Amino acid sequence: MDALVRRMQVPPRLRSMARSLLGAIRVLPRVATTPDYLRRHVLRSWKKESRLLQSFGLTDGMSVLDLGCGPGHFSECLANWLPNAHITALDSNPAMLGRGREHLGDRVTFVESRADATGLPADAFDFVIARFLFQHLADPMPVAREALRVLRPGGKLVIVDVDDELFGVVEPHVPGLKRLLARFGEAQAARGGNRRVGRSLLRILRGTGFTEPQIESIAIHSDESGLAECFPQLDPVPLRALVAAGKLSEEEFAEFRAAREAFVAANDPYALVLIFAACGVKSADNVQ
Repeated sequence: MDALVRRMQVPPRLRSMARSLLGAIRVLPRVATTPDYLRRHVLRSWKKESRLLQSFGLTDGMSVLDLGCGPGHFSECLANWLPNAHITALDSNPAMLGRGREHLGDRVTFVESRADATGLPADAFDFVIARFLFQHLADPMPVAREALRVLRPGGKLVIVDVDDELFGVVEPHVPGLKRLLARFGEAQAARGGNRRVGRSLLRILRGTGFTEPQIESIAIHSDESGLAECFPQLDPVPLRALVAAGKLSEEEFAEFRAAREAFVAANDPYALVLIFAACGVKSADNVQ
């Protein structure tokens, strides 16, 4: 510690104080510095998503099912926005649900179950929302059919998801970005998912019996939400996940970390990302 104090070039008369402060820091509990990507992922687009949900017909007092809720960040936003709504949040991961229950208590009803076999009663919900769930599914049709089953006649399913071939734009250009997005897609495909599911959302709705299918795009940009929220693909945590999955070498990891530093240091860097929201209606002919 004395060597550290000397390297810090602390004047002799303040060295005792510096040693005390450094000693106190050493015994402080460690605080996790990994950003909460799931919360950031919700908050970056919440204002625009909520406006779009409202245009699709979501209002306070409805019964809403959040499919694939994770730790419940989106469910929390719904509960804050719609205080008289009954929010049910469903996920198959008990650890994620535990985080949600700890944070939200009885404000949201949490259910541990599969999205394609929820065990929930038929004709029970006014709205079902599936955010960034379908990209993880090898076959999204059973999940859409289950959403149809639990919806009341006139109820709606809204699917929010991505299509990496319509990722968006970044300025200045990031060398190798197309290759990196392809690696994220390969990693998702290896787990049975599809990061180009956005183009299929209307077909999924039609193919499972939903009527009046429609699709809208949501533009998220860094001037409004910040670079880290709009363009996390170059952050170390997702890059490390690609390395762990065998989809990125250590050399490529270093390459993209350097690309991120150059991008952030550029004059007025900018990112605009597109996500897609598709909505379908359960007709009276589909009553269970």
